[in-house]
Amino acid sequence: MNFLKQKVWPVVAGLVVAFVVMMLLEYINSFFFPLPADLDWEDTAAVQAFTASLPWTAYILVLFGWILASFKAGYVTTYLAGETKYRLSLVVGVLLTLLGIVNNMMIGHDMAFNIIGLPMFIIFTYLGHRYRLYARVEKSAV
Repeated sequence: MNFLKQKVWPVVAGLVVAFVVMMLLEYINSFFFPLPADLDWEDTAAVQAFTASLPWTAYILVLFGWILASFKAGYVTTYLAGETKYRLSLVVGVLLTLLGIVNNMMIGHDMAFNIIGLPMFIIFTYLGHRYRLYARVEKSAV
């Protein structure tokens, strides 16, 4: 039970927070760049063609979503685990990166976006982790 509470739960909660943040920002993005009504999600080529037709500005909110989601996930994971070392938040960052790779293979994001975006999961889970540690130190100093 202790393992679930101290290791599994924080990772799952961090991932859920990340997914919710990303979905919210991608939902907002859909107002600026709506999906075609006839887009068949089962047709990989059609999805990749639609993605390729988007201007680079369509990726700004997606990238911001990845950054914010990773930061929040690192923060929440560190908060729930109560850890001081970057371990469980790193697990969350690695899982988000792997899922981002799978997502990019299915959707077909531009390679430049992949090169810029995928490292953000690790970088910002670390920054969220560090910010939580900083916030804990600041709170105890008051």
